[in-house]
Amino acid sequence: MAQVFAYLSVLVENGFVVKVVQLRDSLEVSERVQLLKREAAALHRDLKNIYDYGHAVVSPGLVDMHVHMDEPGREHWEGIAAATSAAAAGGLTTLFDMPLNSNPPTTDLQSLKKKQALVKRKAKVDVAIWAGLVPENAHDPASLQGLLDQGALGFKSFMSPAGIDGFSNVNRTHIEAALPVLKRNGAPYLVHAEIVDDDTQPQGDPRKYQTYLATRPKSFEANAVALLIDVLRKSKDQAMKPGFWLHIVHLANADLLQDIKQAQDEGLPLSVETGPHYIGFNDQDISDGNSLLKCAPPIRDRANQEGLFQGLNDGIIGGLASDHSPSPCADKLLDEGNFLKAWGGISGLQYMLPATWTAIKKLDPNADTDSSLLRLASWWSWQPSQTTGLKSSKGQIAKGFHADLVVWDPESLADTSLGSMQHKNPCSPYTSLPLYGKVLATFVEGQMVFDSQLGLSSNTCGKLISRQ
Repeated sequence: MAQVFAYLSVLVENGFVVKVVQLRDSLEVSERVQLLKREAAALHRDLKNIYDYGHAVVSPGLVDMHVHMDEPGREHWEGIAAATSAAAAGGLTTLFDMPLNSNPPTTDLQSLKKKQALVKRKAKVDVAIWAGLVPENAHDPASLQGLLDQGALGFKSFMSPAGIDGFSNVNRTHIEAALPVLKRNGAPYLVHAEIVDDDTQPQGDPRKYQTYLATRPKSFEANAVALLIDVLRKSKDQAMKPGFWLHIVHLANADLLQDIKQAQDEGLPLSVETGPHYIGFNDQDISDGNSLLKCAPPIRDRANQEGLFQGLNDGIIGGLASDHSPSPCADKLLDEGNFLKAWGGISGLQYMLPATWTAIKKLDPNADTDSSLLRLASWWSWQPSQTTGLKSSKGQIAKGFHADLVVWDPESLADTSLGSMQHKNPCSPYTSLPLYGKVLATFVEGQMVFDSQLGLSSNTCGKLISRQ
């Protein structure tokens, strides 16, 4: 289960947690050091480096299942170095890179091997890679098996046009053809669940968010989710290894929660994520021309925002993911403010921890701090590790787990200034927002990759995570 601590010390050796020591808050620094030396001596180990952050919170490093790093081919959008630097500064220690918007998309062995080599050279945090399941490989079991054997953790598809050449959307026939391979291997299958099944012509001022919102009705998600649940029901007798989930990414329609819960209660392998932008904003927060918050599926009204938050609290939605989808600022058409033409993606990887913490405080202001800290750790660390097959190494602060840690202060404002931004392009809706939850330090497998005073480490100590 997710853990988060104040007054905590973690003894680390060779990248793994050796022991967790809970300290009394009344101990002085010298007393804490002496206690740790005794604990290390009892384990027949020397204490070499001590990092003391006083009363700060220590949480498991965040695991983000849904990141577009855009390399190779679109490094001017973001790139591995920029994305993993932003992750380190934000307390994220493991990223899962999507098969798009790299160019070419990661849909065959050649593109997967190229991306893996780049990750090994450039990553500052640990990175796993999703392969793309598209019409061109959906009916080719050998191709899908080859991608898994090469180390892809699982697959991602779109059920609606992705807006990227070389990554066509799938339909029911493609999904049904591919599922037996994924189930036999226990490989997760992530799906952008929208079916654009009618011609919704935009009407109104393109600078008005409601004009764009009307072009992405709730029925797009509803029809897609209904199809996916039906496919799972009709294929429930197929052989399946543990680890397979049909995972709905960035759910934005709270009306679907009861249908999803019913499917989960039936024992269907259905999991769900939503994004911090869906619980942190609603349509009334989006001013005319503020295309920084354009995404698909879209941010909806306050009732929907509260419904998604309740779905997280109820466990129907298992966790959160960024869907970090940056682009050059020019593609967001900020001067024009045209929601219909602007790139539909939100840049914000660096701010996921404070954005989530601030949303929890806003939507559940009377909750006690400990329960809120545990929810954040569950949504961002424990649950994503369960869904992605990393539950034996990540997502917890426990003996034998990777020493992936974020040290942070829930009461201090995060630095959201442009000067501290690590992203390639300085256009994020989180810039200069007052977000609580300042990251003080980030450790990946025991190595410090960020310190709020010292900045980013120059080391590229992130590792490629491959399917075993």
